Amino acid sequence: MAGLINTYQPYEFGKMIFGEQKLNQPTIWVIVIGISSVVGLLTVKMGLLAPAGITLAIIAAPIAFSALWNTQIGLYIMIFFAYFLSVFNRIMRDVPLGIALDYMILIMMLGLVYRCYRKDDWSAFSSPISVSVGVWAAMNILEFFNPIASSRLAWFYVIRPAVGYLLLFFLALSVLKSKRELYRLLFTLIAFNTFSALWGIYQYFFGYFDWEMAHIMRNDAIHLVFNDGRWRSFGSVGSPAQYGILMAFTGSLCLMMVGGFKSWRTKTILFMAGSISMLALLYSGTRSAFVIPAFFFVVWVVLSGKKRWYASLVLPIVGLLVLANIETNIYQLQRIQTIFHATQDKSYQVRAQNRSMIAPWILSHPIGGGLGSTGVWGTRFSPGTFLANFPPDSGLIRVSVELGWIGLIIFLNLYGQTILRGAIAYRKMIDKELRVITAGIICGVAAFLPVEWGQEVVGVYPISILFWLYTAILFRAIALDQQSDKQTTT
Repeated sequence: MAGLINTYQPYEFGKMIFGEQKLNQPTIWVIVIGISSVVGLLTVKMGLLAPAGITLAIIAAPIAFSALWNTQIGLYIMIFFAYFLSVFNRIMRDVPLGIALDYMILIMMLGLVYRCYRKDDWSAFSSPISVSVGVWAAMNILEFFNPIASSRLAWFYVIRPAVGYLLLFFLALSVLKSKRELYRLLFTLIAFNTFSALWGIYQYFFGYFDWEMAHIMRNDAIHLVFNDGRWRSFGSVGSPAQYGILMAFTGSLCLMMVGGFKSWRTKTILFMAGSISMLALLYSGTRSAFVIPAFFFVVWVVLSGKKRWYASLVLPIVGLLVLANIETNIYQLQRIQTIFHATQDKSYQVRAQNRSMIAPWILSHPIGGGLGSTGVWGTRFSPGTFLANFPPDSGLIRVSVELGWIGLIIFLNLYGQTILRGAIAYRKMIDKELRVITAGIICGVAAFLPVEWGQEVVGVYPISILFWLYTAILFRAIALDQQSDKQTTT
């Protein structure tokens, strides 16, 4: 036994934990005997509950350690849960899958930091927006010390997705080392989105599954999925609002990338995926999501820098004017038309009044009222307070209320740095495929910003995960193009 212990010094044990060294035969036997003994003792004391828990741990442990050794595996698991976590939550109540995702991100981050330390290579944390991302994360962390925060416990619940999911940006940057890996991640995202889009289309024509309707009734959520006598599609995502925004973003991205790829097979896949996503957008009934394709196209034209393209802006403007005034019985078109008459909408009027009321408070509180002080978390952890009773109804308003106008400036800086630095680098790119991917994501991020005024986008699951993955793809595409350009010139 002493020889076995001496075989693995702390440094060597670390290499084994992080997948850089294999276990020798004596170590394997010690582990097996140890686990068997523990299982036997727990079974005697806890009955059949112990084997069931250990069986679950046996399934989860390889996944966790795989993510520790191979960040790519963890990222693809995160994509899977981004699109299907809501499905599991509807089927299995009170299962803390969200916490499991947090632990997986922590495990992946530990593995990444260890490998960076071992190789003395911290390039995974180096990108044009790393400082902006770091400042935004620091602002969220420092809100723990906000002197007027009503609840410190709420901070712990909100900080997990606020900063935890942000780490996926660095994790994705660390694994996207080639065009092949970048394409694999991008088209995996598109594949999952297409599946969810088809799910939503099925819901529109054939209705919800029984377990979906049971979840809606159980959580008193009919008002979220039933409007104007129509049931809204939400696919495998948590709500029609997030579903619609996701479909609009991915659909616009896919249709834009069609012209950037040479392969007709890839063009066909992108066109089909984009068309299906746009159809799903119609059935989601999410009005604010219809803003995304319009802004997407405008930013695309500006980004192209081609004067002849500016004339094409006339077509969508004319189309919008016709759409706003045409008489129709088609519900989806009627839903879009309400965007042009927003001031007449009662919900819009209520939101406008709330924003007007909260503006003076925001101006007098530069760091806000603390994370989780408003909305759902405010109602849960600080009920009865002024902020807990205030419905944010907007990503920008929520940031302003919880992190103050200083936090809002930092948040907008993150958006601005992503768009501006991406656009500057885009003008210098050579690779046509990487160029169109970069342009598409820039247009999508820019289109998110006006939608943030109407509702929360980046701060809500699953876009809170997917946003950082797409942002990593954006800047890694730029870096790969720069690398290929240097190799060509040398």
